[in-house]
Amino acid sequence: MIMHEGQGHQEYIVTSDPEAVARVRASLLRTLPVAAWAGVASAVVIVSAVALGLFALGHSASRLWVLVFAWPAAFLGYDARRRFADIRRLKRTWAAKEVSPVAMRLSAEGLRCAIDSAPEPVFLPWSAIAQVRVTGQGLSTVRVDLAPGVSATTPGVSGLEQPEARMRMRRTWNGGMRLRFTVYALHQPISEIDQALGHFSNGRIGIR
Repeated sequence: MIMHEGQGHQEYIVTSDPEAVARVRASLLRTLPVAAWAGVASAVVIVSAVALGLFALGHSASRLWVLVFAWPAAFLGYDARRRFADIRRLKRTWAAKEVSPVAMRLSAEGLRCAIDSAPEPVFLPWSAIAQVRVTGQGLSTVRVDLAPGVSATTPGVSGLEQPEARMRMRRTWNGGMRLRFTVYALHQPISEIDQALGHFSNGRIGIR
């Protein structure tokens, strides 16, 4: 297990492949606008169909019938607007944020997770973490289960308030919260990351 000296303290760095991250960025910037425009097109099709139906039926058309078929168009339009806003935010973030090989940093203070789409990393002190899971080699998924009651406003926690982090938060079966993100081309073996987790958390946290 290779340790690094960073800012006067010891830490373990989990790295990924910057070229793989750059390829994912380029792919998302191509595909996300397509999905957003598909929502716009679907909304237009529904609105057009409703308009044609009203024209064909005239005054005999039921207002309830119109509402039943029109609400999906409103939902699709709202979703497309949100997607375009997310894309603009993502472009601003990536324009200012270089691709970094660092995916996570482990130290005596806690775990720092780099979510590529988020402007700032997420930092969690060990007391805020219930358990960590890392699955897959190459394209790996990291799941960090938070301790009960931990949120973005918990003292010592930072970065969870970002929209990109909130999008990756899910509620677990026992009512807790879990942060889940992807690491592209994970370099370190999972067994070594598990060893580092145990070392810095005084044996409390390990990969389950």
